[in-house]
Amino acid sequence: MALAGDDLDGHSLQRRYEDETYVRIMIRRTDSTAYPSGWHYALHYGAVDPSAVAVPTLDDGTIRRYDNAHEDTKGHELHVAPDPEPRPIDFPGIVELYVRFWDEIPKPREDP
Repeated sequence: MALAGDDLDGHSLQRRYEDETYVRIMIRRTDSTAYPSGWHYALHYGAVDPSAVAVPTLDDGTIRRYDNAHEDTKGHELHVAPDPEPRPIDFPGIVELYVRFWDEIPKPREDP
């Protein structure tokens, strides 16, 4: 069965790994005008303690994060360490972005 937007609506995940990294996911549909895409999401891969990992992180431990926290003013963003400035991205759809996120981090994908 293929993953669909309905599968991701309300999906949340918090997973800590033995290498002191973690994944935190929050996805929900919304009709708020602050989120014109109809989705509010954060797909976050980070380090529990930035000094304990061998990869670059932002000050808050972020290694890679997709979010639309300010979609109505800044759009969809990708945060990638070590660059402190987020990159704007075109939103391909929530399923496509979810799959892309898991493909870009060194952890096995966990679907709802």
